[in-house]
Amino acid sequence: MPELVLMRHGKAETHQHGMRDHDRALAPRGHANARSQAMLLRPNGNDLLLVSGARRTQETSQNLMGVWQEIGCTPLPTVSVMERGYLASADTWIDLVSLVDDEFTRVWIIGHNPGISELVTVLTGDYIGMATADIVRVNLDIKHWSHITTGCGTNLGHLPGRGA
Repeated sequence: MPELVLMRHGKAETHQHGMRDHDRALAPRGHANARSQAMLLRPNGNDLLLVSGARRTQETSQNLMGVWQEIGCTPLPTVSVMERGYLASADTWIDLVSLVDDEFTRVWIIGHNPGISELVTVLTGDYIGMATADIVRVNLDIKHWSHITTGCGTNLGHLPGRGA
């Protein structure tokens, strides 16, 4: 069964006047928490990372990939930046995941709240208000990514980002 790893981006810098929300970078704590999470959950050899187009989600992904490269994880996951993932709802993420090729056995989503927390609830029925850099692993009771639907998942565990 395929596995979905849902991750909220790391802690972002405070919004500055005149700056687009899309362009906010990770704060130092966001970089540190993302790197710590990379040590707790490593790729399984056939992973795809779907990453929102926002700077903070891309930096979260880059921190994960950097750690995995440093510790010798091979092969590294494939990364796909999804502009539709910026502030995406659970329904949008389900649509995007349904397009994933079945060659991938695990898909990571690096996104934003409230959509990423909503996705946990829609798939598993469990509410987990995800803080920055939190990860929730979801086992999907489907054979093909195209079959992803409401209620098809089981929560395998929550890895808090701030405790990383």
